[in-house]
Amino acid sequence: MTRNKKVQLIFALVMVAVLMFPSVAMAQTGPSVPPPIAIKGPRLKPPAIGKGGVLLPGDTVNVVPAPSLEANAADGGRTQEKYGRGVRQTITGIGAGITLYDSPNVCNDFNPIKGWAAYNAVSDVWTDWYMGWAPFAIDNGYYQAKNTTFSMERVVGPGNRYKKDAEASVKIASNQPYAGGFGSPIIPVPAGYEGGKVMVSVKYLIWDHDTHGKPGGPDGDDYDWASLGVKAGAASDSATYVNGYIRGEWAELTNTIDLGHAKDVMVLIQGQSPGALNSNIYFDDVQIAFIDASGSGKWLKDCTLAEAVK
Repeated sequence: MTRNKKVQLIFALVMVAVLMFPSVAMAQTGPSVPPPIAIKGPRLKPPAIGKGGVLLPGDTVNVVPAPSLEANAADGGRTQEKYGRGVRQTITGIGAGITLYDSPNVCNDFNPIKGWAAYNAVSDVWTDWYMGWAPFAIDNGYYQAKNTTFSMERVVGPGNRYKKDAEASVKIASNQPYAGGFGSPIIPVPAGYEGGKVMVSVKYLIWDHDTHGKPGGPDGDDYDWASLGVKAGAASDSATYVNGYIRGEWAELTNTIDLGHAKDVMVLIQGQSPGALNSNIYFDDVQIAFIDASGSGKWLKDCTLAEAVK
């Protein structure tokens, strides 16, 4: 079987699982209504950007979800470091500006570039997916699946290690209300860790679009946010989410849940915005550890479908 045919087969199988994902990016569990849909490419006619929006830039958001209010309050009205600069030039423990530092025990770093569907001419650059990590979105007339993009990012993340065919992160974006993300392949619970816990972490960066910090004005409300969901039982209709509100620099989300009787898990990395904002959210370096009843842990070495690029 050729690589492209193998990638297409894996993509079709993963799509079946994606249809069961919850989408509410909140620190709670429960099924979503309506359920998210799998996003398949190519989406070229019409393109996935700027068509058929429900809001204009600066329109008031009538119903603001609680996480948006928390996100807007989290930075205390802090504006961009410099006008037009959505990524701060600060140095933290995990990154410096657009550059994300290397982390140990990463099971998916969204490298190499040949693992991306668009690289293999299976999809378009706005409907991309990576080695079994497949895109999904809500489409309910207000949240716009058709205007949500899922793409490989070669600058934010790789940063000063940028090379054409070396490193990448993943980007979820829209200029309309959206809720969408990437779901992992089904990940089996290793033998000996049944009934224990799973800990998942991911690095994220929310583009800081707040140019002046005036509530209600264009780009003034920091209403978009990132989230990390984990499902105990890949076919379950519920997940547990944690939200991330730090913007303008690389940060980390960590989510630990009880496995119960689950034999497998699924991970969801997600962005959401209720407004017509230029929302760009990046993710990289997924880490997964299974923890047994005694507290001993095992880092997962690979949480991709590596055979997709063999």
